[in-house]
Amino acid sequence: MNKVLYIILSLLLFSLTMISCSPDDTETINEPVRKGGDAVNDVLDPVGEGINDGLDPVGEGINDGLDSVGDVVNDGVVAITGGAGGGSGTVVSCEVNTNRFCTEHGASVWEFEKNKKDSGYALVGSKDKRPWIQIVDENGKYQMSKGYNVFGEYKSNFGNGLPSVGQLDGSAISQTKDGGYIVGTYVNPRHPSYGYTHIFKTNKQGEIEWKKELKYKSGKTNVIHFVEDIIETESGDFVAVGYTSGDSGNSMKGQGFMLKMSEEVQPSGNKEGKIDWIQRFGSNACVFDTLEDVLEADDNNLIAVGKFEKACPKYACHHGYACGDMYFLKIDPADGTTLIAEKHRNITNQWWASGHSVIKMNDGYAVGGKIRDNKNTVVNSAVWKLNNSGKMVWNWVGTGRIEGKVHQQEYVKSITLSHDSNSILAAGYTRFFKSVRNQKSNVMVWSMDLNGNGKWGKKYEMGGAVQRITRYKNNHYLLLKGRLFFEMDSNGELIK
Repeated sequence: MNKVLYIILSLLLFSLTMISCSPDDTETINEPVRKGGDAVNDVLDPVGEGINDGLDPVGEGINDGLDSVGDVVNDGVVAITGGAGGGSGTVVSCEVNTNRFCTEHGASVWEFEKNKKDSGYALVGSKDKRPWIQIVDENGKYQMSKGYNVFGEYKSNFGNGLPSVGQLDGSAISQTKDGGYIVGTYVNPRHPSYGYTHIFKTNKQGEIEWKKELKYKSGKTNVIHFVEDIIETESGDFVAVGYTSGDSGNSMKGQGFMLKMSEEVQPSGNKEGKIDWIQRFGSNACVFDTLEDVLEADDNNLIAVGKFEKACPKYACHHGYACGDMYFLKIDPADGTTLIAEKHRNITNQWWASGHSVIKMNDGYAVGGKIRDNKNTVVNSAVWKLNNSGKMVWNWVGTGRIEGKVHQQEYVKSITLSHDSNSILAAGYTRFFKSVRNQKSNVMVWSMDLNGNGKWGKKYEMGGAVQRITRYKNNHYLLLKGRLFFEMDSNGELIK
């Protein structure tokens, strides 16, 4: 909870110092923090009624110490108490040598990925304010973990409420064909005074083979690249997506980015990472365009989803709450040329839609994310089915709404295809909110058929949010919530 409070304080102080909140101004510098183990988003909404329904839990423990509003909204979903690891507020304690998914003590997890070469899983996050990875086998048994303190100090003398010492977190990971790992990073707080992010490659033992600083300037402004996702392609190249901290003046451009890297062997025999190209995507009107997820299509082109931002009606872009569309891109890996760029919203005048997770289907793609219709509505969960050209086939919307004084928000953070390929499972959270001090969040999982018809939705009363859902053994699924893992069967029941 102390981490949450310092992030909120840092964000508010920096925003007051650097950014005018009048609806006629524009900004070129992002707020300090956007994402992290227990990071906070959605603190203030200058285009709403002053508050954007409180906090956005991205990890566990976000509601510690808060009074909770009751579930007075009849949401039509099944509520489940407890499950693997116990009920709300239960902390799982385990040793790393047990046959279960257990995060190393003192580490926070941002993401986990199924290994492509073997049957285990890779976790990435931070420990001691530096990137950290942990590898487990298919049963969750600890194999190894490593922290990396080789990237500099990440200190700032900017002041104005920002801490003097920041951190570099591991934010994205993928196993490579040689059994090693490619890792992306994220500067926290997200302010250019702390330094640049890195991408680094390890061998199978987790030792760094090379590291590449993502160093870029716009005039006198340092532009920081925040990596949201990273993959290795079939050809052995590496592709990362995310967003940047903002350019200055007339150099401002779309803030979502994609880059491709290759690996070169030097005459000395040492390996080196080489950036082949970096492309920027989005609008030059706002500074929060984001690409959140990337995959390689069957034709070896690159697919990415995120948010294309625009100013909301009668407002400029403020603090990341600009309006915009769910953004779908198909990119040529040779040079980063845009082959397809589609922007989607569910209704013509919808304020915004945002894509967070994308998966391949037999006849296109499915994208999970969130929507908000206008300033008088709440954030709601959403899933879109797109064809191979990025055109919308159907959209599914959750049960987020306002009843009386209670706001029920929903958000899809991750989606996956069922084991039998007949259903899409979406995971995230639901939040009941009256005020910043009177709210609670719970894990949510939804199931729908391939035509977008809802099959079931289940709320797990354990607090927090799911960052990731992935297929597991025995037709089961793994859920990541903060630094805790839960196993779920195909009907949404948690395994004890």
